[in-house]
Amino acid sequence: MENRIQTWIGVLIAALLAVAIIFVASSAGNAAGSAFDVWSGIHQARAFAAGEPEALFTGRVASSLFAFQIVTIISVLVVNSVWRRFAGGTFLRFGMPAGGITTLALAVIALISLATAFAAVVFAFDPNALRHDLQPFAEMMQSRTWWLILVAAGIGAPLAEELLFRGLIFGALRRSPLGFAGAAVITASSWALLHANYSVYGLAAIAFIGLYLAWLRERTGSLLTPMICHGAYNSMIILMMAFAPSTSLATG
Repeated sequence: MENRIQTWIGVLIAALLAVAIIFVASSAGNAAGSAFDVWSGIHQARAFAAGEPEALFTGRVASSLFAFQIVTIISVLVVNSVWRRFAGGTFLRFGMPAGGITTLALAVIALISLATAFAAVVFAFDPNALRHDLQPFAEMMQSRTWWLILVAAGIGAPLAEELLFRGLIFGALRRSPLGFAGAAVITASSWALLHANYSVYGLAAIAFIGLYLAWLRERTGSLLTPMICHGAYNSMIILMMAFAPSTSLATG
């Protein structure tokens, strides 16, 4: 009984820390966006060069994302270090999975195949939902600073979000009586809520991907696998939008 109580206390502490990290990181992102506004003078009444407003807006979004991601990464690493020192063990393991590059490649191919099939079904039933979720990014991809979003989505997001969700949160829940299934469902659901501006189909896709990434974390015993998959998937989406015809996501 005492061990179970200690386990749940650990889970509660991890959950509170995760909420605190998201709050602080979100505040840092908002502050970075505001600082970018002042630096760039984006809201000043002045003449802008062709394409400058779009480039500045994209830069503002990227600055906010970078701040959120950096604060999240540092916070999770600090929490893990303190946890390891006083409680023993670690939530973060980055070893190469069995099978090495082949395993990573197959995991990425499976994720892209599943996500593509899901997107095709959504597009068949409600094409506007898919356009709704991609349109904001598609517009930024037409600016000359689009590559900043590629860095944020392809590198920053996989590092920050996998450390927090499949690392800290999943690691704490996995050790509780909830086991793998409970940890996977809770982390996938909470990760989906981080993308609350998406359509219901988009949220379902995020949750579905979250379950797959949790399974990879469990199966390979390493955060490296979900990080690589997350980064490859995000990068593919951004690059497709960056080089797709500008009318491909126009609303019907």
